[in-house]
Amino acid sequence: MKESQQGQNHLLAALESRQQEKLQPEVVEFARGAVIYEMGQPVQELYFPHNALVSLVSVMRDGRIAETGTVGREGYTGSEAVFADDDKATSRCLVQIAGKASKVPLGIVRGMLRDEHNLRDLLAAYAKAFLAQVLQSVACNATHSVEQRCARWLLMTHDRAEADTFELTQEFLAVMLGVRRASVNSVGSAFQKAGLIRYSRGRITILDRVGLAAASCECYDVVRRVFEQLLPYQEQQN
Repeated sequence: MKESQQGQNHLLAALESRQQEKLQPEVVEFARGAVIYEMGQPVQELYFPHNALVSLVSVMRDGRIAETGTVGREGYTGSEAVFADDDKATSRCLVQIAGKASKVPLGIVRGMLRDEHNLRDLLAAYAKAFLAQVLQSVACNATHSVEQRCARWLLMTHDRAEADTFELTQEFLAVMLGVRRASVNSVGSAFQKAGLIRYSRGRITILDRVGLAAASCECYDVVRRVFEQLLPYQEQQN
């Protein structure tokens, strides 16, 4: 198992140096709320987050949006375009937490897949793990309470944020969970009273990760195990 280093994208860090050079990654900085792809538009670059966190969202006719998946330093955006002839994005992709990412042209990646088997296997394994995350999210949204889903979402975000404190408004969290803001306010107040989190002026601090895990549904662990099986180089959380 190759040890992942803080501040790096795990997939890129798992590649050989020569492969990283061939990919020609360019480090970019994303502001929170930036839109990377729009549904139906061409995917020209893949983004490998370092400390940024990206959400894939579905947009309804009335303008409401709901999150369908998240991508952090464990993966990359645009996986739907890597192994298909169609390069169209299948959802809106926006930045949830500001930070850095490595930008790699889609054409370069596609050109390397035939000869660089470990690159192909890594990208395919992540695409499979990400699909498992999306499918589990569908089941989670249908069967679990807002409290459980909120705890799961906070745990997933904490895994990728590289810090106990990160920017997050209750309005944004409500949008990501597809629920009313009043529901998120109620859950957030309960979590604060229980000493699990602290929320102040659009910033949230994780105080008790173990307690938050106890409040979450099983979906967090289900997805986590899938990623550990398919991408065994991922660093383990304490």
